[in-house]
Amino acid sequence: MNNRKRSNRGLAVTLATLLPLAWGIASAAPLTPEMAAKREMVRKQKDQQVTPAERRAAADWLKAERVRIYNAKQAALKSNPGHSK
Repeated sequence: MNNRKRSNRGLAVTLATLLPLAWGIASAAPLTPEMAAKREMVRKQKDQQVTPAERRAAADWLKAERVRIYNAKQAALKSNPGHSK
């Protein structure tokens, strides 16, 4: 059991040191036109992504709109009690 813990720690230390090194080597590769186009596409998609604040504002607006429509329907029913729909 103790040997297993040591080997797991050794593996973790090895990975912790090699992964950043591998990332640095991979990121140092020259940027091809295809990769540049893909990077630009991803950047544009990220710019278009809806933020949580925008999502919350849209949800609040939709809730207010639904309440407004419900209240208008209730007022219409009260003014015309003979008509159910």
